[in-house]
Amino acid sequence: MRNFIKKAAQFMQGRYGHDKLNTFIWIVAAVIYLINLFVRSPILVILILVLGALAVFRSLSTNINKRLYENNRFVNIYTAVADFFKRQYMKVRDFKTHRYLRCPHCKAQLRLKKRTGVQHIHCPKCGTDFKKNILF
Repeated sequence: MRNFIKKAAQFMQGRYGHDKLNTFIWIVAAVIYLINLFVRSPILVILILVLGALAVFRSLSTNINKRLYENNRFVNIYTAVADFFKRQYMKVRDFKTHRYLRCPHCKAQLRLKKRTGVQHIHCPKCGTDFKKNILF
């Protein structure tokens, strides 16, 4: 067993390995597989095989710089989408106690206590003072 692990480690030297994009590809393939259990489509089977082959190719690739570039682009997009949904969740969660609005100067999202009427707001990010009428 130790000999196998040693040979596997030698084989993986100089190869890219596993990253977040590979994890995402495998999760998408698993979800499509679960959908295919009910739909039974040969197109979905081919898509699952292509996604699996892509993940294996990325893991065994020796072009490390290109794989790092791909992963960094994916992480940037993933972070932006995750932050958007996190903000939407916070808006729903805090609906009874707070209001969210954007600074007109720097576009930063501000969280204000729920008070109706005209509020004088100071943006902590850019220092701009502005007024906002909150109706409800």
